[in-house]
Amino acid sequence: MGSALYAYYKTHPVAVSMGMQNDAIFPLFIAQNLPFGLAGFVIAAIFSAAMSSLDSGMNSVATVFVTDFYRRFKPKKPDRLYLYLARSVTLVVGLITTVIALLLVTFDIHNAALFAASIAGLFISGLGGLFVLGIFTRRTNGIGALVGAITSAIVLYFVKIETPIHFLLYGSIGFITCFIVGYLSSLFIPERKKSLEGLTIYTMPTMKK
Repeated sequence: MGSALYAYYKTHPVAVSMGMQNDAIFPLFIAQNLPFGLAGFVIAAIFSAAMSSLDSGMNSVATVFVTDFYRRFKPKKPDRLYLYLARSVTLVVGLITTVIALLLVTFDIHNAALFAASIAGLFISGLGGLFVLGIFTRRTNGIGALVGAITSAIVLYFVKIETPIHFLLYGSIGFITCFIVGYLSSLFIPERKKSLEGLTIYTMPTMKK
């Protein structure tokens, strides 16, 4: 789609305004060149694609909250309560994301996709390090992994503010920082020993055989 729009406006330069935001080019093409009925279908398809991403994210947040947190501490509640709580969390998350989206409209953001990718790289790049710590190491503990994740976010914040490093490298920096700091912190921060049976690659039944 991007290549097709580039080719079209390269051959029709007068149809696009110089300096306009990249996110506005596709809507501009729809408004200028598609008939009314087809334009409505295309816009509906774009909204459908956006909704499919948003609802999966909200459902994931609700599932994690109910299953991994609330249900763990209150395991004997009726399923109806868990369902009601999940719906409530989904509503709250939807309202929060709507408010954030309205605030972002007021910012000078030239490309929403690149902005979202840079923010995601800051906050979730350490997740890869957490998974590797949990699966491929036996000495990592919960406190050390948490220290690694927090340190990764702090390091990436300063990398974004103080360095010209491209945001596509944030993931690698966060991954390496989280893994190294998390592993070293686990060596120096003691924690009660827990069974790792079936939790790491070394304690899986298939690996033992």
